This record gives sequence, structure tokens and C-alpha cells, in this order.
Amino acid sequence: MSNSKNHKGGMWEYLDSIGVLEWGNDEAIKKAKKAYRKIYFTKQKRKQRTLKREFTIRFSKDNGEFIKIAHEAKQHSMKINEFLKSAVMAYINQTFVVPDHWQVAELEQLLSQCLNEIQSIVKQKERYNIDREYKYELIEKRIEKLESEIHLVLKNPYTIEEIVIRRLEEKPSLKETLLTILTNHTNDHQNQIT
Repeated sequence: MSNSKNHKGGMWEYLDSIGVLEWGNDEAIKKAKKAYRKIYFTKQKRKQRTLKREFTIRFSKDNGEFIKIAHEAKQHSMKINEFLKSAVMAYINQTFVVPDHWQVAELEQLLSQCLNEIQSIVKQKERYNIDREYKYELIEKRIEKLESEIHLVLKNPYTIEEIVIRRLEEKPSLKETLLTILTNHTNDHQNQIT
């Protein structure tokens, strides 16, 4: 039975239980129906709140939080609340990985190389300005690479599928290990069901 049928059946039961159908005029019946609707919708809202929890989150326009979220929701062709829910659930379910540990290690290595170059410039005086210029160029290139890598790692995280594909391309022998893990996991899952 649908909610509308329950609602209509419940209304007549309510009107009958308070006796308005027997003694009331049209005005009294209208007031009783209005009172019932108010009670009914209040109960429905309470029921929905227990089944589907709601949270209120405020985003500031001043520091650009709201604009960023609205932009991303639009990019994904979603309403803001749908986008927030899907993004949170994706993060919790780890359907994408932030950050990728291999990329973070690469970024740390780039930073370390920059630091080493800077320390070498400070510690020793080059005989020629050409050496110094060359080291400055190396540092500049590494910093540019670092900026682009940070953008990729933190703003556009890889999905699990992308990470698996990249690792398999780097080390094809992982395919057998991955298949074994997935087969065991599938078997364990099927055993739990039965």
C-alpha cells in the first residue's frame, strides 16, 4: 500500500475517531483534515529523519569554499548536496586514493634534490658563474615539476583502477598476485553468504 493510500485511509480513520464525520459541519471537517495533515507530515518527517540522517554544513563564500564546491558539483553535473554525498562516500569507501604514496615519495625526492642543490650553492663558491647559473636552472626545473606533480596528486587524485593499471604497467608480475588476492577475497565473501 502506498503512502498516499495510507495517508487517505489514516485521515478517514482519524476523522472517524474524533467523531467529526458524525457531528461536524464542512468547516469542522476542513479544520480536522488540516490538523491531521499537520500530524501526518510531522510523523513522516520524523520517520525520514530516523531512516535518513541529515547534517548541516556551512561553507563560506568569503574564503571561496562554497564557490569551489559549487564549481566541482557543476563539473560533475550534480546538485551540491548530491556531489557532497558522493564525494564523502567515495573518500570513505576509498574508491579513489588521496594521496598516492608513490607520488608523495617522488615529491619528497624532488624536494630533497632541491635542498641538496641549494646547500651545495651555499657551501661552496663556484669558480665560474656558469656553474651557479646551471644549478639555478636545475632547481627551477625541479620546482616547476614539483608544482605540477603536487597539482596532480592533491587536486586530481587517481582512482583505484588508475593506480592498479599504473602499477601493473610498471611491474607486470603483480597481476598474478592481484588475481590471487581477488580470488581469495571473492571466495571468502561467497563463504560468508552461504
